[in-house]
Amino acid sequence: MKPIDWTRRWWHGWAPVPLRVRAIVAFGAVSLLLAATLSVVTYSLVRTWMVGDRQNAAVRQAYTDARLVRSRLRSGETDIASLLSGLQVIGMGNALMEHGGQWYSSSVGVGPSLIPASLQSTVTRDHAGWETIATPQGPMLVIGVPIVESSARFYVLESLNDLNHTLIVLATALAVGAGIAAVVGAGTGAVVSRRILQPLQDISAVARDISAGASDARLPASDDPELEALVGSFNQMVDELEERARREARFAADVSHDLRGPLAAFSAAVGVVQRRRQTLPPEVGAAIDILEDQVESFNKLVVDLLEISRFEAGTATLDTSVVDAAAFVSEVLAETGDQITVDCIPNYRPHIDIDRRRMQRVLANLLENANRYAGGASRVVIEPAADGLVAIAFEDHGPGVPAELRESIFTRFDRGRANLDPSLPKGTGLGLALAAQHTKLHGGSIRVEDTSGGGARFVIELPEAP
Repeated sequence: MKPIDWTRRWWHGWAPVPLRVRAIVAFGAVSLLLAATLSVVTYSLVRTWMVGDRQNAAVRQAYTDARLVRSRLRSGETDIASLLSGLQVIGMGNALMEHGGQWYSSSVGVGPSLIPASLQSTVTRDHAGWETIATPQGPMLVIGVPIVESSARFYVLESLNDLNHTLIVLATALAVGAGIAAVVGAGTGAVVSRRILQPLQDISAVARDISAGASDARLPASDDPELEALVGSFNQMVDELEERARREARFAADVSHDLRGPLAAFSAAVGVVQRRRQTLPPEVGAAIDILEDQVESFNKLVVDLLEISRFEAGTATLDTSVVDAAAFVSEVLAETGDQITVDCIPNYRPHIDIDRRRMQRVLANLLENANRYAGGASRVVIEPAADGLVAIAFEDHGPGVPAELRESIFTRFDRGRANLDPSLPKGTGLGLALAAQHTKLHGGSIRVEDTSGGGARFVIELPEAP
């Protein structure tokens, strides 16, 4: 069984997060981890050294004071409290001594209750020892030394508050340093990731420009030897794709153009036969009708292919004029014979700058599509849209367009539901694709959505003329 790479799974679990953010967080986290590790090691070493040094110094001083007390007791010293008060204790320390069953202290308030029982037991067995205890006044080092000759036990209590304060300051400084290191690491990650991702952003920008129709967009030359190969490969790929698209568009245009001659001959021949239909047998007349329909459909397909090839080759141009949107739509409806009301917001008479021939083709395609699949358009609405656009919407009471087909129906040779239902009439699959191309050439867009009654609503948005 293949082991699970948890590191990779964790990293890819960040997929929704931008790559640059992940790089910044990773740099910051690594910097914080390294700085924190170094800080912990440094703090541990310094603390061990400082505590050990302080403890050794206190023990040495305690032994020195114990020898001094022993000497004074040998000489017959009886004022033990004064003796203890005169001892030199490191820091803010105090001395205690048990002698003859009594306790003596160098300071009021310091008594045997501060000495741990375990340390008293050790010193009672004539062994020296020390322990660190916690008191309300802070940590304290307690050192016990037996004075065997005098049957006395000598203790020194030394405050470690100053040492504890120094360690707190050290820990705070190291923590702040680790935080600064994390910020610096994150900043370094931001700079490095920006530099590394810049080529990808350039590629994305060029790809968007090419998709928008800027076929001459290319990546600029790079001085970086590692990026030079990427730039060259990308530009070469774009050149080859552009040349291939040109060849395909040229081929489609040439074929479509060459077919127009034979189609014109077919149409003329069918027209001649139709004029003599009265002299032909009935079964021949029916065949001629079928042939005429097919020739007409074929001719429409060739015209659409020629138009598509112009878009593909980038040679499509506009011959624009400013028209009243409502009047233009009404004119197209009159020419197609569709008896549909044009609804417009009161006092809203927008003008649009369009190529009449192309936009007439767009509206005619939408009306034909509604007649074929939805029983005809029921209403045309002209209304304002966002960003200074004019919306022209064709509504119907048909079955609507499924959500999964609302993008694909605007691509070439996609017939939508007609591909799935043999009973539906088959079109060329180019009408809506041409409508989208014509609208895009005008700087607008086309989409399909649901109506309140469940039908389809094809919306064309065009810039409003000033």
